[in-house]
Amino acid sequence: MSIKTPFLCDRRVYDKKGKWKSPNNDIAENIFYFVKEPLTLVPSYDAHGREQMKETITITVFGGKPFIKEDVIILEDGTPMRVSSYTVNYFETNILVKDLLKQRTESIDLVLE
Repeated sequence: MSIKTPFLCDRRVYDKKGKWKSPNNDIAENIFYFVKEPLTLVPSYDAHGREQMKETITITVFGGKPFIKEDVIILEDGTPMRVSSYTVNYFETNILVKDLLKQRTESIDLVLE
């Protein structure tokens, strides 16, 4: 029987500290992240067909927090942004039993607007 060891946050990789405002709590939680894709301008279209430019950044957040769309993330520089989509990154060291076990969440990629 094997015992799973907990993930430890490597602050050399996840070098930035931000805040996550959970809809279930009144208190903002600390998150550790790094910038996967820098801040860029992406064209988007509204209901009337007009083109607008939106700021978009992709970050990778350590751990398995229950993020949902429209959550507010406050970046290290104090900029509040909303989650538009997310991708969960799983981790399992033993590849022989990877498909048999419930995988652990290592990090989550968040696209913020």
